[in-house]
Amino acid sequence: MQNAVAFADNDVVVVAWSYGRQLPSCMGFAVYRIDAHGKETPLPSMAVFPGTKRLAGQTTEQFPIQKFYWKDPYARLIADATGSRTFRYKIVPLEGQPGKLTPMRVGFAISNEVSLTPQVAPDLRAYFNRGLISTQRVSRAMNGRAGKTGLLKVVAVPGNALRKSLAGDMIAALLDFVARADGGGSLHAALYELGDDELISALEGAGKKLHLVLSNPKASDQQSASGMTDGNDASRKRLRKTAGTLIDRMAPDNHIAHNKFVVYVDAKGKAKAVLFGSTNWTATGLCTQTNNTIVSDDAALAKRYFDYWNQLAKDTQAAAGDPKALQGAALRAWDQKSKVLKLDGGASATSWFSPNTPQQRGRARTNEARPPDMGEVAELIAGARQAVLFLAFYPGTPSVVNWIGEAQKANKDLFVRGCVTNPSAAAGFLYELQGVEPPKRTKGSPPEKQDPRVISAKALTTVIPAGWQKEILSAGFAVTHDKIVVVDPFSDRCAVVTGSHNLGYRASYNNDENLVIVRGHHALAQAYATHVLDIYDHFSWRWLVQLRGQKKADAMLGLKPADWQGKYFDDEGNIRSAQLKFWLGATAAPR
Repeated sequence: MQNAVAFADNDVVVVAWSYGRQLPSCMGFAVYRIDAHGKETPLPSMAVFPGTKRLAGQTTEQFPIQKFYWKDPYARLIADATGSRTFRYKIVPLEGQPGKLTPMRVGFAISNEVSLTPQVAPDLRAYFNRGLISTQRVSRAMNGRAGKTGLLKVVAVPGNALRKSLAGDMIAALLDFVARADGGGSLHAALYELGDDELISALEGAGKKLHLVLSNPKASDQQSASGMTDGNDASRKRLRKTAGTLIDRMAPDNHIAHNKFVVYVDAKGKAKAVLFGSTNWTATGLCTQTNNTIVSDDAALAKRYFDYWNQLAKDTQAAAGDPKALQGAALRAWDQKSKVLKLDGGASATSWFSPNTPQQRGRARTNEARPPDMGEVAELIAGARQAVLFLAFYPGTPSVVNWIGEAQKANKDLFVRGCVTNPSAAAGFLYELQGVEPPKRTKGSPPEKQDPRVISAKALTTVIPAGWQKEILSAGFAVTHDKIVVVDPFSDRCAVVTGSHNLGYRASYNNDENLVIVRGHHALAQAYATHVLDIYDHFSWRWLVQLRGQKKADAMLGLKPADWQGKYFDDEGNIRSAQLKFWLGATAAPR
């Protein structure tokens, strides 16, 4: 029986399908996007059959997909151009010879309808940027000049086409939230990095309605060359002239005031909405690293963040300009208590803030107490029954990487996929599986091995597939900058962990952070799962290219149906592919 199921966030669609078995003569699948008016468009394809050449504008009708799941990153371009964001997908198995493929008689499958929208509930939106610069599209846009300096100049220009494409809906999300103050009320923000001119101008436009706690991130190389030590120096000077309140929260070494949230407070002083997530207010945060942002109109959650903002302001005032006096006892005590809030539809949100330990992190790590927020996250991961998916920058140790490794050891059938920026973080998962301590690293040490389930986005870039241009891996310190854990997204136990928190001990001990655990929200969990696997799949293929070398870098379509289908189904029709089983499990998972 044919079956197709589609998933979407605001940026990409994923579709998975099954015919319950291998199709003996199937050469692959033509996949069609069906818009709201019923128009069918074959998806573009990249791979070709041996002995054939890639064609401009080639589609899956000519060169089919030899997989049982696929993603459609082009749907967003269609949605932006037409204003219609709702799609279905038709899967058509093809047989015959290359150049003479025809539909098989077994029939086609049509997926459920999905919408490319951030709206996951009436009062909740989840935004994901594209943020992937290691693509042929970006390399072509930069005319093959794979340098980060030129790219950073391009994406910093408001209205630039590449900037808009990489940021997706993220710029509008931030600007629209700032614009809420136009009708009255005020904005209370706590920001780590603020360097994007378009966003700074919007905050200037808020005038005295803006009340800002602004941190002191490390200056970039370019800024340092100009004598700057504070990465927010330029924005600080601009906003000091316009803001109603500007509080300098100048954290000392080994501590960062890492929040990225804004609360909208109405004219009566009531908190009404909050924006939070991993997105720094910079061109890199918007365009050159992966990020997510949540906008919630839940008044109780907004008040929780507003109360925290006031605690930050009090703590900064009490420090009286002494960086080492920040994160005092009163703030740490307040942060130690979480709050559980009820959301619509039976879901809940547990809110945590940092630092939430009695003291900062010491040098001795033996018998180090687990921070309360990380204790809850670790317990959530340990209770996973079906899947744990995650994206992180560099969580340090101990962190979610270790706890996910423990969960994988305890349950070999648990579907685990993760991507991090830092290679040592990815290696930490493998060490956890092996039950060994990470070796001491010295200059010149060989690259650490990684398990294919958890990989680093910062793979080596020495192998370039034939016919490809060199790709730009990073344009700053991070590649994956999300701080996300998704647990069992297709069940009533589903949970999403997100916020500014880097998901390790250090952030809870030493940083200003916010973290929310949303339980029981199916639409949110599935949107986050779609995002995580979109990013993971992008980098896992590139990781394999580096691992296998040039000879296998340029994958061709297979000529023997059993060879490629055998990766997904055995002879009895059992699913072999863990990711296919995961996606198809959405239709069978208990609620």
